[in-house]
Amino acid sequence: MNEFTKDNLLRSWKEIAAYLGCDVRTCHRWEDQRGMPVHRAEGSETKSPVFAYKDELDRWFQGTFKTTNGPAETGGSVPRWVKWTAAGGGLVAISVFFLFLPDILSRRQPADFRIEEPYFIALDKQKRELWRKDMGFEDLQSDAYYRGNFQVSHPDAPNILPMLVMKDINGDGDTEVLFALARVNDRTEEGTLFCWSRKGKELWRFRTDRELVCKTKIHSSDYRLAGFQCHDLDGDGRQEIIVESFQSPDWPCQLAVLDPSGKMIGEFWNAGYLREFRHHDINGDGRDELIVCGVNNEYRGGCLIVFDPLNIRGCSPQSGDFACEGLEPGSMLYYITTPYADVSEGLRYKVDGLRLLDISNSKWIRTTAANGLIYDFDFELRPIQVSYGHGYEMKHYELRRAGALTSVLGEEYRKSLLSGIRYWNGSDWTAEPSMVRR
Repeated sequence: MNEFTKDNLLRSWKEIAAYLGCDVRTCHRWEDQRGMPVHRAEGSETKSPVFAYKDELDRWFQGTFKTTNGPAETGGSVPRWVKWTAAGGGLVAISVFFLFLPDILSRRQPADFRIEEPYFIALDKQKRELWRKDMGFEDLQSDAYYRGNFQVSHPDAPNILPMLVMKDINGDGDTEVLFALARVNDRTEEGTLFCWSRKGKELWRFRTDRELVCKTKIHSSDYRLAGFQCHDLDGDGRQEIIVESFQSPDWPCQLAVLDPSGKMIGEFWNAGYLREFRHHDINGDGRDELIVCGVNNEYRGGCLIVFDPLNIRGCSPQSGDFACEGLEPGSMLYYITTPYADVSEGLRYKVDGLRLLDISNSKWIRTTAANGLIYDFDFELRPIQVSYGHGYEMKHYELRRAGALTSVLGEEYRKSLLSGIRYWNGSDWTAEPSMVRR
């Protein structure tokens, strides 16, 4: 058969998986580990669109699994070696099955953990120990700390974002363990994210390690992890990892994007801590944007940032002491700041940042400041309203009673807060809702 005929061509991972009668993750594993012939439109780029030829796959499959019969019908959900068994290749298929049976029976996956300082101990779902790692520190954070930061974001947890995740990130069918190092006392050795295989082999580690010079001040390369999330950003069935790290004890904050092998493929620097982030398709293009909230130290208020997650680079828009050398302008779609409120000034907060972020079914983006103010935006990032949490009202009342401020909570007060919202348009700050122009 001519390999270029239409009937011979498979145009995506989904079509390849359907032809072979398996799932997409199995196809990824066969390509990585068994040399399955897959072509890319842009050469070796792993993010490029893929295609394959049926006759090449048939020859590879027969050679790899040593089958003796012709190809099975395509498009089914049963693996091809099972179909060949039914066609007369049973002895070969059964031999292959029993060859891998010990490994199948022993593939216990990490599902839980225990911390017994200095050890991290991986457990299976029956709470049986799989393996342990000596982290080298007697003041490793406790089991309760990591339990509060396990798998999912938790607004009441110490770091909000996860510090420990057990998930198949590379599509090989096995569970990897991602562990962010955190200590109780000495934090100079924090800032490392480990990735271990289901058997406890270290696959990679990531650490923010960059010295920044902002005007005349040097910020050292000592960073702590604020947490991370795993999310399939490009739809290939494998998980990218988004990591937040901040300089200790100062303000530069890095948002890094890693591919499943731990290679950094995106990096953004913000002049202030970033806190929570969400993935949501807010522009209707069928792909999730990355929405992040935090603080901007130069302007002392909160920041709300929207990214195309496949294009994260550069830095926040800064000037003076907050503009760092060697950083290009940021690639964000939106960069918004919220004002520094009088309650925060009365409480002597140095900054007034956004801490929590939610996406509602009404297509609202809701952000909550550390002082208790709540800002709502629509999906075009236009401000809808600002409201007071109960904590904010109580703080305002107490400060007013003490004579620390004279403002009155009412409609004019809300308008003044809304009028303090600013948008970076690529060259200047504006009160008009605006995207960042390129």
